[in-house]
Amino acid sequence: MYQSLSHPLSAWSIRLTTGILLFMFTSLNGFASQAATGNNLLDDQLILVRNEITPGNPPIDATISPAQASAFLARATFGPRMEEIEALVASGDYAAWIEAQFSLPPSSLYAWLDQHLQEPKDWDAERDNAHYARLEGWWDIVVNHDDQLRQRVAFALSEILVISSEGPLINAADGIADYYDLLIRNAFGNYRDILLAVSRHPMMGRYLSFLGNAKSTNGSHPDENYAREIMQLFSIGLEQLHPDGTPITDNEGKPLPTYDQHDITELARVFTGWSSDDGMFPWEAGWTHASRTRPMVAFEEYHDQGEKQILGIRIPAGQSAEEDLEDAIDILFNHPNTGPFVARRLIQRLVTSNPSPRYIQRVAAAFADNGSGVRGDMKAVIRAILLDPEALNGPRDNPVSFGKVREPLLFISNLWRTFHASPGPQEIGAFHFIGFGLSEHGFLQQQGALTALTVFNFFTPEDSTPGLSRQGLVAPEMNVMGIDGLHVLLYEIAHESAEYEVHEMTARLNLETETRLIREGEYDALLDRLDILLLGGQMTKEQRRILMDYMEMKTSSPAFSITNRQLAQDIVSLVMLSPAYAVQR
Repeated sequence: MYQSLSHPLSAWSIRLTTGILLFMFTSLNGFASQAATGNNLLDDQLILVRNEITPGNPPIDATISPAQASAFLARATFGPRMEEIEALVASGDYAAWIEAQFSLPPSSLYAWLDQHLQEPKDWDAERDNAHYARLEGWWDIVVNHDDQLRQRVAFALSEILVISSEGPLINAADGIADYYDLLIRNAFGNYRDILLAVSRHPMMGRYLSFLGNAKSTNGSHPDENYAREIMQLFSIGLEQLHPDGTPITDNEGKPLPTYDQHDITELARVFTGWSSDDGMFPWEAGWTHASRTRPMVAFEEYHDQGEKQILGIRIPAGQSAEEDLEDAIDILFNHPNTGPFVARRLIQRLVTSNPSPRYIQRVAAAFADNGSGVRGDMKAVIRAILLDPEALNGPRDNPVSFGKVREPLLFISNLWRTFHASPGPQEIGAFHFIGFGLSEHGFLQQQGALTALTVFNFFTPEDSTPGLSRQGLVAPEMNVMGIDGLHVLLYEIAHESAEYEVHEMTARLNLETETRLIREGEYDALLDRLDILLLGGQMTKEQRRILMDYMEMKTSSPAFSITNRQLAQDIVSLVMLSPAYAVQR
């Protein structure tokens, strides 16, 4: 009934379990002195985990099992809930679920902040507090709101079209929230509109230093930062690509560059004359709430109106800043690289780190034409990503390479959504709300929404580990996962430890069903439930045996004093810190 397969993505995640499970078992049993193992999360030189998966996943239009529904929702939401899994199983229709999500109204991060800022709404006085409140608002929305697919896609876009509070936007939480809303509003729109709106937003203008960019005068030159990054990171990439995302090479097998310094210089001239909507051109002039949240405006006297040549395409002289911007966006949007470039990055963020060229090509084709002659339709792209046979049948068809590491944020959002975590009253300055209390105390220093250290995000699409790299595989999220202390954080959040309460975190898991199953001695039923909820049906026989032995030991020996709820917390913690949970498949 089961097929045992080696999965390289677990080669490093076994170290997650080797160190973390030992830490948890020894600390939970009172043998903390044995926990000093010296394990390094990035050491992938261990034996591979043997993953057990059910072969023969049905085609798209067949019956959906609970495990398949859970795996699908793990890709399309911030974590599946049992009622959502059951509803998808009952409908038997992935496509209908996607269409229903398309119809839901968007949840606004800026509106959340505005709603919870007490009168008088002094954004400048609350700039420091607004940073933490913004993170809390993000958690509330992704855990509790219904527009899950929109929010998941918007988060994916935020890791491609990056701005960050770490840098020149450190005191601009209102503007950052407004920028995030831009991605939320356009997540189901058109990628051209996304590129255009991002290029007009004052937060991007400040972050990549083209707000207040003036035409050349007296030997000065326009800032080239945004011109470089909109090509390299947001649209066409560094290398010319085939439709399947593989590089086009010369006769010596070397990839052909997509653009050169001349293209950067010419594109920088396009991004001149744009500044804050406060009536003043120099970027130092405006740092008000309005200038942080309203689109930039063009100051024509500072715009270079000369002819420009970008990627071999002419932009005529004498045009306005707006006309030049529209033309430049069209050049990038219509470039043959943009479809496969965007396709691969979105697949990596939602489904698998190592998509096949065929998968990329199918999604890129949807980007090129949604079936009605429209290019860049995000709905068509999302359908293509989530409904592709490689996404739905990946563990069966690509057992060696399919899957992606869960980012720290997804570890926690999945846990909190799955167990309906209850928030509590929180106050951060003039922001009063019901929240979880995760962000203010620095718990998640490794990763928070729009807090990457650079424009390259928390990780790059090519990040890997030595062992995986030798197999031609990437694991971008390992750039975050490798930081020491993650296992302690995840344990605290799942187990709601004493330190958790000291820091006034208020998320409380609903474990009534799990506690009842333990009380009634239904250990198999409990593990079946957690297998579906947290692992998408990936629990191995060995993992099940370890968890079963642990429960029997804890409940049969008078040496242990533990409540049923505490044992439920232990089991949830152990499942969450396993390789099967670390790798979303």
